[in-house]
Amino acid sequence: ALLAGWQSRSLRDLTTRQAPYAAAHDLMSQLHTMTRQGVVGLDSAWVTAELGTAMLESTGAYRLAVLSRGRSDTIEVLASYGDVVGLVDHVEAPASQRPETVTVVPLRGADHSLSGVVVERPGPWTDELRARALRIADEFSLRLDTAVLFDEVRVLATAEERSRIARDMHDGVAQEIVGLGYLVDEIESVSDQDETRELAAALREEITRLVSEIRFSIFDLRHQVTDGRLSGPLAEYVREVSNATGLRVHLSLAEGGPPLPPRTAAEVLRVAQEAISNVRKHARAQNLWVSLTYDGSLLELEVADDGVGNAEPKDRHWGLHTMRERADGVGAHLEVTPRPDGGTVVTLRSRTTAPHEGKAPHEHHRAARR
Repeated sequence: ALLAGWQSRSLRDLTTRQAPYAAAHDLMSQLHTMTRQGVVGLDSAWVTAELGTAMLESTGAYRLAVLSRGRSDTIEVLASYGDVVGLVDHVEAPASQRPETVTVVPLRGADHSLSGVVVERPGPWTDELRARALRIADEFSLRLDTAVLFDEVRVLATAEERSRIARDMHDGVAQEIVGLGYLVDEIESVSDQDETRELAAALREEITRLVSEIRFSIFDLRHQVTDGRLSGPLAEYVREVSNATGLRVHLSLAEGGPPLPPRTAAEVLRVAQEAISNVRKHARAQNLWVSLTYDGSLLELEVADDGVGNAEPKDRHWGLHTMRERADGVGAHLEVTPRPDGGTVVTLRSRTTAPHEGKAPHEHHRAARR
């Protein structure tokens, strides 16, 4: 009886300890099945795009902002349509203090992490229009809430994997290449043939270059945005590149508004790193210009150099392709153009597909998903 009681308690304790993992496993299994069947979309950029388009077309609005409440209880702009300067300020203002052309439609998600949609139309809001907007918001709320949550999980998983790869590179291939460098030094020191010593010196120089590239790659992998603000990580990265290469760096940062969502901040930083890395490796430039502008609605990143130019995609070189994929993934547009005085300009900015006030409701300006 004592043995049976002990065993029963042990099983109950084990079940209790495993309960959170069992629940998570069930949810992940459902998510895996749904995504493989293509019945669920978990990209918050596309969900907010659909929500915004439906809201504009149904209410005759000409500008809006889709908002989320971040982890530090700050308001984040997931997407915006039209010039939304000042529009976000209405979200926490009492209804009696808002203009009759502005309304805030709540987004009632599963865990109330979403905030709402601030919408402005040419005329006053009627009860019928508000009810129509609320029906649209309810249709998208749970889907958007799930997509935003999935974005955070994806960002955390990606950061952990990047750190793991960086550790493996440092402890594995980097150390082995350093070991080869010592071997080449030994060959150069013991050889009495000039040609062998020259070849060993050339090989040592190439190994030094490879080690430097690996260290930059490890730095890239470990470099993260922790608070939704790009200015600090971007400035640190540019300073590291300047110290290592001797490039003259001209840095301009004008970042305001609420923090960027984690996924957008991470992707924009990766685009900046890739563009700067291309300058360092291929441009043979003397000057590097990096500018970031973000006002809470519109986002623009520009990386320019005075090097050799001709930054076209090449076979088996995926840098430009990857940058465009990252830009597309956060609803932004990437452009690579020649610099007038020589060199290349890489620009990432909020994607603009149309409008200003007075244009057709279904046309809209979509900002990069923050």
